[in-house]
Amino acid sequence: MTKKAKWISTGIVLYVLFIISDIWLDYLNPQKIGITWTIFWFVAAFGIVYFFCFKNFIFERTMYYAKQLNLTKVELIDLLPELKKDQRVPDPKKFHLLSPIFSFSLQNLDLLDDKLLELGQQQHIKPFQ
Repeated sequence: MTKKAKWISTGIVLYVLFIISDIWLDYLNPQKIGITWTIFWFVAAFGIVYFFCFKNFIFERTMYYAKQLNLTKVELIDLLPELKKDQRVPDPKKFHLLSPIFSFSLQNLDLLDDKLLELGQQQHIKPFQ
């Protein structure tokens, strides 16, 4: 199973658990909160799950290329010229179960991912699966 398939499966499971918990606990009942709010929360939950899975997949790919290129945390910081002081770049040498949700923005993760993909292609590193 590829990493992308793993995160897609995780997202589907999380969303199904959200729906099952709603059916069981009845907290988004249209008769209680209205159909508009019910639809809003189902769409919002889908968006949150999609963001969570997308960011974690990109994070895993970025850490894969950083490890393959033997980059340190300091070298990753150097690749991000406009890094805010309150953002912490993850260390590729350490194990990360999930991507840092609040301490490292998706914008910086995307920039870092693009740069590392380019470096990986230049050095003929095996593509991330």
